[in-house]
Amino acid sequence: MILHLTVKPGSRNDEFIVNADGSIRVKIKEQAIEGKANKYLLKYLSEIFAVPKSKIEILKGENNQHKKVSIAIDDASGTKIIERFKQLFP
Repeated sequence: MILHLTVKPGSRNDEFIVNADGSIRVKIKEQAIEGKANKYLLKYLSEIFAVPKSKIEILKGENNQHKKVSIAIDDASGTKIIERFKQLFP
């Protein structure tokens, strides 16, 4: 699964937002210093999607707020993620 995200580091709270147009914005508490925000983002996404951090990779945008992220999932995990999204974003 490939996601295109806009990431806002240094926010007060962690927040995963799906906008009405389908775009995704992620706010994270960690500051964008020495790659800390990217590491934190991977940890946060692993919690949101309930997959190990090792299954998530930033493909593009290491030094940019616009990121292309890959999450390696199988069909069963994909179904689980869709159900989780339906609960989080009715």
